[in-house]
Amino acid sequence: MGCCSMSARRAASAGACQDEMELLEIGGSRKWSISEPQSEGSLHLRDPVTTTETGGNLRLAEEEDFQGRIRELNPQAEVLWGRTQEELRNFLFTQPITGWEGRSIHSLGEIVWSSLVLMRSCHMEEMSEQYIVLFPFQLLILSVDHMKKMFIYQGLLPLAGMSVRDVPSDTGCMFEMTGPMIESRIISCLSPAEFHIWVLSIQRHIKMANAHCPAHPSNIIPFLVPCDEQWKKRKLMKHLVYTTILKWEGKPIQHLGRIHYLAMVQVAYASMGDFEERLLVLFPEDLVFLSVDRERTGIAYKGKLPLAGIQAKEKSAVLGRLEFEITGSLMEPILVACSTAEDYEKCLFYLQKPEQNLDTVTVQPPPMVPKKSLHP
Repeated sequence: MGCCSMSARRAASAGACQDEMELLEIGGSRKWSISEPQSEGSLHLRDPVTTTETGGNLRLAEEEDFQGRIRELNPQAEVLWGRTQEELRNFLFTQPITGWEGRSIHSLGEIVWSSLVLMRSCHMEEMSEQYIVLFPFQLLILSVDHMKKMFIYQGLLPLAGMSVRDVPSDTGCMFEMTGPMIESRIISCLSPAEFHIWVLSIQRHIKMANAHCPAHPSNIIPFLVPCDEQWKKRKLMKHLVYTTILKWEGKPIQHLGRIHYLAMVQVAYASMGDFEERLLVLFPEDLVFLSVDRERTGIAYKGKLPLAGIQAKEKSAVLGRLEFEITGSLMEPILVACSTAEDYEKCLFYLQKPEQNLDTVTVQPPPMVPKKSLHP
């Protein structure tokens, strides 16, 4: 999981940081039950808390409501495993989290809010118990091992580009989080007070994240493309995980696994002949094709091929003409031209596999063939 890097902010946005409320040392413990949520087609979308009406008075009213919700919670109450909110916050920073990926949890900043909730994705019907932790620019999702009294890492969601909406329910404590690169999630809080704190907190930090990490960053890609140096490749790999990729299809990019390699190449289809610039991204089980616009400000999805269903064959290893061909069932051949010997060798290394016995090959679903376009 990538983490959203912070960049310098303009003076005009500095005031937004002053509105940030650090919600620490607050906890609650309640018995609860959950009724079945309504279908997603019947979601009632309530207006966000922030509106354009007379800013000062509205913010004051929101702040009074916000503080009122906090006062409903007992900061000394046991939240989980006999620990208070403050003790759990220290526990997260001092004890290992099973399955943790990426940089240290300390690099995410201060904890804004955390609590035990019930959660499900848009493709599931049953809720599962999760402990979610809000940082300034990410939402950390942890499952709970009550036997070992440990947290298990489930994911880190960037807040930039996300939105929060209420979901009608008998408890009145449900909301939905959606984003351009993640599966939507339905979250049920344990009390009305926690529900309002979560919605207000997440909405505030989404605004902050959008200011720090805009959905379509224009200040990073020009420096990383073409990715002709190792440091550029490493930065671009991290950047792809949290940035918005236009026209993305299928499961989120974070669920494809660790990026093995990427390269800027030229590709040509047998039926067209003309080469087009593409960014090849190699995952453990998939080869993803992306394009970068002419202004080098946005990245778009162009297709995905399962590695199990394709073969890469050398066509030309002459310097200045480093080409290989990707073939597979139910797709036309794709000719790939690399600009450097390293890209050529690394791509072939990850793509080439020993010939398989056709009698033992498992039938694969048709590949999502990269899209053809006259303009990148």
